[in-house]
Amino acid sequence: MNRDFLIVDGVTKRFGGLQALGGGGGLSFTVPRGTFLGLIGPNGAGKSTTFNIISGVLKPNTGAVYLDGQNLSETRTPEIAAHGLGRTFQTPRAFPSLSILENVIVGADSAGERLGAVLSGRWRRDEPKLKEKAVAALERVGLGNRTAESVASLSGGELRMLEVARQLVRDPKILLLDEPTAGVDPSLQGRLSDILVRLHENGTTLIVVEHNLHFLLRIADSIVVLQNGELLAQGSPQAIRSDERVVAAYLGNDHAA
Repeated sequence: MNRDFLIVDGVTKRFGGLQALGGGGGLSFTVPRGTFLGLIGPNGAGKSTTFNIISGVLKPNTGAVYLDGQNLSETRTPEIAAHGLGRTFQTPRAFPSLSILENVIVGADSAGERLGAVLSGRWRRDEPKLKEKAVAALERVGLGNRTAESVASLSGGELRMLEVARQLVRDPKILLLDEPTAGVDPSLQGRLSDILVRLHENGTTLIVVEHNLHFLLRIADSIVVLQNGELLAQGSPQAIRSDERVVAAYLGNDHAA
């Protein structure tokens, strides 16, 4: 059995005349099951495009993405969550008319994420059986004592915690987080770090795009570095810190080992 849980195989993506990914033959890297992978690179390196292709928001021009043997590039976006993939976005998304708990209950079912399902209230049919899971997910991110509050009471950092809880309630096999520390104060960053470390220890495969390199290099066990839509380097945080190409291009001498 192939130990690589996620395989990005020769992926290219163009937007009109712009080659966003894989101009030199296709972007390829693998992620073994249970890995905590950090995805780094400057603006324009292709991180968000890579995330969008893995999660099915975009389809590659060539190449494919495989999750546990399933070709996600040939899978409809709403069905990808059913294969165990969860994803947060740079801008937290929440339904302001619902409580914190209700927002997580809606997230427990992929169909419930669609606005029409929320407006129709169809998700309420399963609310009793989902409530326990939703409360447990909120407790894992430190919001268990605020279930009845409006999402308007949450800070920007707490909204990111809510986004994580909305994915945890689905028990994802692999979780993609896009800039989870953006706008998060240092105390909440510590809480988020603890959450991610525990998820990793419990076997969840994580892929995190993050500009906060101190945060990511401290807790990830593998790093992929992109440059101009290509793979520049992949290895352990220590190896990345010591890679002269990465130090010169991204990290600066103060990060060198």
